[in-house]
Amino acid sequence: MFTAVVAVLSMGLYSCIPDPADSNPPTIEVTSPVADTINVFVGDSLDFEITLASENGLKSLLALSSSANVTLINNDLDFNDTSSETVTVTAVVGEGALDGETAEVVFTVNDANKSANTKKVVVAKVKETPLSEATDFEWKRVGGSAGSGLEMFGLTWTINKSTMVNAIIRKDADKFVELAPEQWTTITNIEALVEAVDAAEDMDEWNKISADASKSYDLCLATVKEGKYFLIHITNSTVSVGDVGTTISITGQYKE
Repeated sequence: MFTAVVAVLSMGLYSCIPDPADSNPPTIEVTSPVADTINVFVGDSLDFEITLASENGLKSLLALSSSANVTLINNDLDFNDTSSETVTVTAVVGEGALDGETAEVVFTVNDANKSANTKKVVVAKVKETPLSEATDFEWKRVGGSAGSGLEMFGLTWTINKSTMVNAIIRKDADKFVELAPEQWTTITNIEALVEAVDAAEDMDEWNKISADASKSYDLCLATVKEGKYFLIHITNSTVSVGDVGTTISITGQYKE
């Protein structure tokens, strides 16, 4: 009889001890930023604001990055069985990150019994360098003298093409290309200009400007001189005849 009573009491005692398997896991939420994928400029950082909660007592938070170029600050934290915490983890995108490189950041919270996790994706973006404001230019050739105003672009103009009666602009730069007219407005930063020029076919000379009639144009050129990129928009030319011979003026704007 005594043994049976002890057994019954023991069963009742053990049934009062909660089973860890029956407890709810901790909760974790990145409240800011709310997007799952976030663009961050190379060299910049991003703060993740995180709220944690647990009915069993919080123990730790660990955040890990999948990329060596995205490092984390305040990412390994311990807690003293608290029921809730609000923390900030900072992601720093290093200078070595490539444009478009991604890093998966996984946040894992542990309480006394269980764990939970969530993740965000950081996308590295190279900062764009805006082109300069448009500046007027004039290329001018008087009689048989060499054209002026072209040297800064790495170009020369010493002759006209008699068969077509056109000005011949020759390359003295590292590269000389013709772009689509609309690229004068669509290219707004150095990175886009470099990409467009590098993809275009190099020219030794160019001859689309009339040498015997004044005209309006919408032509886009680009050069690279000593590593410096120029975007050139030709809009007008004037041709006049005087005592010194024919004077041809080619005007437009450029950006660099």
